[in-house]
Amino acid sequence: MLKEGDIVLITEISSRHPKSWLLSLAKDTELSTHLGKIFHNQIIGKKYGEVIILTKGKAIIMKPSPRDYLRQFKLKTQILYEDDCAIACSLAGVGSSMKVGEAGTGSGALTMFLAYNVQPSGHVFSYEINEDHLANAQKNLAKTGMTDVVTFKLQDIRLPIEECEFDAFFLDFSSPYEAIDTVAIVLRGGGHLVCFVPNWGQVEKTVAQIRKCPYLIHRETFEITRRNFIVNPNNHIMRPVFRDLVYSGILIHAIRINPD
Repeated sequence: MLKEGDIVLITEISSRHPKSWLLSLAKDTELSTHLGKIFHNQIIGKKYGEVIILTKGKAIIMKPSPRDYLRQFKLKTQILYEDDCAIACSLAGVGSSMKVGEAGTGSGALTMFLAYNVQPSGHVFSYEINEDHLANAQKNLAKTGMTDVVTFKLQDIRLPIEECEFDAFFLDFSSPYEAIDTVAIVLRGGGHLVCFVPNWGQVEKTVAQIRKCPYLIHRETFEITRRNFIVNPNNHIMRPVFRDLVYSGILIHAIRINPD
């Protein structure tokens, strides 16, 4: 049963372009929408999947996914898209109880995906050199209720860090090759390094630096593509969305080894 403090996603139904609202439930609170007012008291005590009746329509109570959280973020920087974040987490096998790090917090998109996967007993350390970006990411993550599994640090990742024994580390800034050696020594044996870069010049420099590092083995380099479709079964229509995001960047994956 849902209770005060739980975070829910309310999504309208019977609509071609349904709108959604992310709510942290609080007694005697309401939200005005184009469907009418959503009363938190109407949701408290219900379960995920239940439908609520509003003045001008219906909506379903859902448990938010990382994609849902991300769409509520205030973006001050270019972000890793949800497909990139999901694949990056999969590459490194990010799961509960893991200790993971990232550098280049930005708006906190990857931070949130990592936190979602390591909770409740794992932890994320997020390093960012820009104080304004870090503050914005902290506000974004506060919307998800997952701040207890994340530590934000204002620090240049190219300099030595005090934390160590990471199960995985993610680099998402313009020159990850400058931090390869710093990160390699704080990874556990068998730990994963995942770098994200947008252009080929950065890919070449990053892979070259990984291959020079005695603690890392380069495993793979690839891009992720996504093709969305419009489907109308009534008229037997299915066609791709012609104006869509077709490229975001390149993922580079390496493994920490013990050279001895």
